[in-house]
Amino acid sequence: MIKDLRSYLEYLSKRGKLGNVNGMVSPDLEISAITDRENKEHRYESRTLLFNKVDGYELPVATNLMGSYSVLKDLFSGFGVADFLSNLYYAKDISLIKGAKTLINSKPNVSRRGFKGYRKVGSLDELPIIKTWPNDAGKFITLPLVITKSPKDESTNVGVYRMQVFDGETTGMHCQSQKGGAIHILEAKEAGKPLDVSISIGTDPFNILSAVAPIPHGISEFAFAGIARKARTELLDCGECPAVPANSEIIINGYVDPNEMRDEGPYGDHTGYYSIQQPAFVFHIKDIYAKENAIYAASVVGFPWSEDGTAGKFLMEYLKPMLRLINPNIIDIELPPEGAFTNMCFINVRKRFPGDASKAMFSILGMGQLSLTKIIVAFDEDVDIHDIGRVIWGISTRVDPDRDIKIIRGVATDTLDHTSNVFGYGSKMLIDATKKSKEDGYTRTWPDAIVPDKDILKEIDKKWRQIS
Repeated sequence: MIKDLRSYLEYLSKRGKLGNVNGMVSPDLEISAITDRENKEHRYESRTLLFNKVDGYELPVATNLMGSYSVLKDLFSGFGVADFLSNLYYAKDISLIKGAKTLINSKPNVSRRGFKGYRKVGSLDELPIIKTWPNDAGKFITLPLVITKSPKDESTNVGVYRMQVFDGETTGMHCQSQKGGAIHILEAKEAGKPLDVSISIGTDPFNILSAVAPIPHGISEFAFAGIARKARTELLDCGECPAVPANSEIIINGYVDPNEMRDEGPYGDHTGYYSIQQPAFVFHIKDIYAKENAIYAASVVGFPWSEDGTAGKFLMEYLKPMLRLINPNIIDIELPPEGAFTNMCFINVRKRFPGDASKAMFSILGMGQLSLTKIIVAFDEDVDIHDIGRVIWGISTRVDPDRDIKIIRGVATDTLDHTSNVFGYGSKMLIDATKKSKEDGYTRTWPDAIVPDKDILKEIDKKWRQIS
């Protein structure tokens, strides 16, 4: 059973998905470069790496925890959120509706045992925080579970927001305005008080995946993790600060003053570019605790392929039933890593009436994190949206630019997108790459695509093996 980061690493080792790096490495660029090479060479099946000797530090560093798609698929198989949502989609009895209420209202177990088993850490200078890319503004905590609580209703949000290290007691908090953490900071500003924040570094994969999943605001990420884990999330009471996972390797408690901002970045991000320096919230540290022989967990992102590509692909598959709840005619969805995720989205649709493909694309723009998507392309079911070659063929042979491309101006965009003229504000493009009919106003006869004869293919399979 996976109960914490250490048992997860043992599980990965048994699966042949853990690489031990025993030579001395530097946290400045070397750890990230080795991790990046692992991802580039193995893509969706890269190994988690454990750096046992980090120059200048006692703690080892684990990277690429979400690097293997097959591992994630096995961990989250069986009864879990995906099955729950699928059953809810085809609901036959009221018990499933009650199950939805349970998901929303489920509360983790909170222990008040104090920080037994942890030692006090003097400052961030004692942690092997990595510098990822040459032109980064400095070292960044890249895999923190940032836990905040609403000053209004005390609901909890868990997100992964990068944290630039300003000094031993202060970091930035890159928290985009649509994120739950930013919403809580705004509520604290309205209340005229700082927001207490807790940070968990190094926990089990269920907590980490739930923190990055596009879960609707108001639903507990820890409850979501509990369903996937098939056991409630155990939390540790942190007094004034929000409770953290009880299996955290490192715990940081502090606060954010909503009125205090400081320039953050640049930082080499998943877009393949350095993010532009922008003001960010400032996190002030009160206390740091670490387990004896703690393991520091970090993530490395950059030009595809990276760990976030594997996690993103898995989450889209895992949460697809939720998408179909909102729009049943969306059959499949793909966020290609080459499109930097929020920059491009492909969907398969089952058209039922004229304009249905456009309706499906507009629905994507109304769905949480997917609302930041810049370019959406809709295809018929016969185009494999996971095959980039078929995607290009579909766009090239089913799109008339004047008729099938819509430009939407004056909308919110991903703040990491540097192409818009105004920060966080620009345009979207919708491309209808479906076959057109008379109902769509198409006056010609749409040709049939070439499809080999199935019976002939069976015969060819036999004869192909006989070719010398």
